[in-house]
Amino acid sequence: MKVSRCTGCALVSTGEIAFGVVILLASLPLLRQPSLAEAADNAADTAAASAAGQYQALVKEYEAAQQEFSRAYGAARTDEERQKLSEKYPQPQAWSRRLLELVRKNPKTQVAADALIWVVTNDRYGENLDEALEILLQDHVEDEKLGQVAQMLVYSNAKHPETALEILLQKNPHHEVQGKARFSLGLVNRSQDKNAEAEKLFEQVIDRFGDIQNYRGTLADAARGQLFEMRNLAIGKIAPEIEGEDLDGKSFKLSDYRGKIVVLDFWGDW
Repeated sequence: MKVSRCTGCALVSTGEIAFGVVILLASLPLLRQPSLAEAADNAADTAAASAAGQYQALVKEYEAAQQEFSRAYGAARTDEERQKLSEKYPQPQAWSRRLLELVRKNPKTQVAADALIWVVTNDRYGENLDEALEILLQDHVEDEKLGQVAQMLVYSNAKHPETALEILLQKNPHHEVQGKARFSLGLVNRSQDKNAEAEKLFEQVIDRFGDIQNYRGTLADAARGQLFEMRNLAIGKIAPEIEGEDLDGKSFKLSDYRGKIVVLDFWGDW
């Protein structure tokens, strides 16, 4: 290296400086701009994270409102106070509208599916129910979380719950969804006096989906209970034998009163 000495410095020829810069750059990792596809993926990931955060925030807001109402209602001392509080009950419709707006901005995503499931299961009597259910069955019919939707449809104001349940049976591949949809369709058919169809569905639940957990016990337990009521407790059926003690402690059987008019009063304390 050719160096000219001077006070406090060293001079290096121009050519040698250029050569050193080349070596330095060659030793650095290559830097490049992301491709259009990568940029699009990154933007989609950011948007999905943002949408998921908005969904979680709305759900937590609703839950907080419910908890606050429960605390206030529990602290109320008079019927008048409780009546005023009841008028301020946090209705799910307000959150349903905001969740549907989130769905429209993020269609066919998992966030949209979760938001629609929330609307259908929480806002079962609101004006947003049918719209949410239609989108859910069109864009997310194979979602594994639709078992809870199948259960709630029986206890909702959906216009055609039987149609929605039949779509789930045709298009959703998941074992739990299939079982719950069958059981719920059996309940709908029974309410419409389609007893033969209902019995068939309950028998299918016992044979093929009995292992699925229900509110109390399994779906098999629930289906057996429905079949027992239909086959033994329906109007026109002979009542099953009942044995017990009367108010005086005397044992009796229901069959002892055959041919007489009997009033059975069932009650409970929960």
